[in-house]
Amino acid sequence: MARLEQDFGLHIGRRKLFILRKDLGLPSVRKNPTTAQDRAQAVIDIKAHDLTGRWGVAQVRQRLANKGVLLSRDECRSILHDHFDEEFDTRFIRSKGAIDRIPLNCLGPWHQIHCDGHEKLNSQALEMGIVTLPIYAFKDQFSTFVLTMQVLPNIRRVETIGHLYLDLAKDYGRIPLQLIMDMGTEVGDMIRAQAYLRSKAAPEFTENAWPSTVQVQSKKNTPIEGFWRWKRSSEGHNIREAILIGRNNGLFNLNDPLHVNTFNWLWPPLVQSRLDEFREYWNNHQLSSQKKKLLPSGTSPRQMWLTPDSVRADARDCSVVIEPETIQLLREGLGGMDGRAKAYSFVDPEFLAEADAALGDLNYPDITLSNAWDVFIAVIDILSR
Repeated sequence: MARLEQDFGLHIGRRKLFILRKDLGLPSVRKNPTTAQDRAQAVIDIKAHDLTGRWGVAQVRQRLANKGVLLSRDECRSILHDHFDEEFDTRFIRSKGAIDRIPLNCLGPWHQIHCDGHEKLNSQALEMGIVTLPIYAFKDQFSTFVLTMQVLPNIRRVETIGHLYLDLAKDYGRIPLQLIMDMGTEVGDMIRAQAYLRSKAAPEFTENAWPSTVQVQSKKNTPIEGFWRWKRSSEGHNIREAILIGRNNGLFNLNDPLHVNTFNWLWPPLVQSRLDEFREYWNNHQLSSQKKKLLPSGTSPRQMWLTPDSVRADARDCSVVIEPETIQLLREGLGGMDGRAKAYSFVDPEFLAEADAALGDLNYPDITLSNAWDVFIAVIDILSR
């Protein structure tokens, strides 16, 4: 109701909302137009992407809801027990000792955005030669909303992170009041861009009173560091398991340049699509209520992000609106769009065109974690002729 009022100026109560939903015939868990058989098949289909069996009832329900398939918690649990019963014991949470934590607090969305890199899919982790799939993400402290999560060729390159930050600023048309990061060397261009953009758009916030960037130790960058555990346990293990099939089954030759280029052409877009789907799941899933937490909980990150005052009366949007022209000016200092293409590209344009043509010869199959290596072998066969 808060979002209806914000987006359309429509102020209604719960009774009117229920009447409208009934008149429009909108589906719900109780009034579901799909059959029990269809819902069970939908669960089985989406679990085909969960190669390590780490998606429980909540994750499966939210991922299906994102695709328009609604089912109750009890029904979802029953279907999972019927078809994937052995996974429940492996997901049992075992105590490993508590860690003392200090509750965090901030003014609202965009007050403090945390950023960090994740290298559990880099070359050292995969042990497949020089191929690497590191990830960089930005996450809001107030709402836990994930703004972006991008797989990149090299997240330790300062220009790459600079371009990623400018993409974020361009996509949202605004920047945070403060940007929180660790002390890595790759953040230099991002720090300078954040300081410049904020000083131009909001000079009333001085660096002494409101530092535009704050660098902390990785162990203290908890809003984003803690998020990686969720990403790794729900999606990361599936991706890694699928990639390692190529190594363990002898499908990938790390010394063959054609294999390396084909890997770099095929896997980054596939991993990015999985990251996008996980980000959509995360931003829509309901957070557990936490009485000791100072920040709001008990609803979805998207709800807290879009209508912060609906979850805490004194919350406010702290974003700083910026001009696109200023972003373009900073982009030119990093090599312009050519520099951005270099920062984002895993393969050169010539190989990209050849591999895309080979995929066309295969009638553009839908590439998934389950068939990726089959497509890899087929493309290698065509390019080797």
